[in-house]
Amino acid sequence: MAPKKVTRSRPLALAYIRVSTEDQADSGASLEAQRTALTLEAERKGWDVEVVEDAGLSGKSMNRPGLTSALERLEAGQADWLMATKLDRLSRSVGDFDTIAKRARLGERGQLFGLHILDMPYDLTTANGEFMANIMISTARFERRLNGDRTRTGMAQRKAEGKHVGRKRQLPAEVVERITAARAAGLSMAKIADALNADAVPTAQGGAKWHPSTIKAVLASVEREALEGFTA
Repeated sequence: MAPKKVTRSRPLALAYIRVSTEDQADSGASLEAQRTALTLEAERKGWDVEVVEDAGLSGKSMNRPGLTSALERLEAGQADWLMATKLDRLSRSVGDFDTIAKRARLGERGQLFGLHILDMPYDLTTANGEFMANIMISTARFERRLNGDRTRTGMAQRKAEGKHVGRKRQLPAEVVERITAARAAGLSMAKIADALNADAVPTAQGGAKWHPSTIKAVLASVEREALEGFTA
């Protein structure tokens, strides 16, 4: 028997946020970006929201205390929606996402709670939406492996040619990570620039003024580095 849902004046969403590395967890940049994006979306939807966090944990498995707690609360009828900024915040595995989707709909007994992913235009409560989510997970996994293979091959080729592998960054690694994480969480380049300016973070040239174009250049540089072996 499905648990009886608690009557609430407004739907309650559990906003799930996650970062994979300890460095990201320590900086809090990506977590804060996800928290902000989800809170704003919940307000737009007219939902109450509680943030559930897993800091420094990979999405390759469901062995995450924050996610486990959120799913248990949702199944108990204590909340109505599970939110995330991106599908890979919840899961990087088709099998794990399928498990979450099945828990959401309780098999054939009806919908127990909803899934709302900011970067997905699909209704995940439908069979078509679930199918599209599985395709996105599989495609992302393929792209990660393909990029990894390309990078390793390119680096091996450059080493064989006696060329220097890698480049010295002008920006500190933590600033680059903050920018890429914020962008991955859905923040615009203008908002990322505003946040860096508010925190008085120096630019690569030592200045104090960030612009959307500066953020775009940093992101483009990171992307080029991933394929450096093929573009050199």
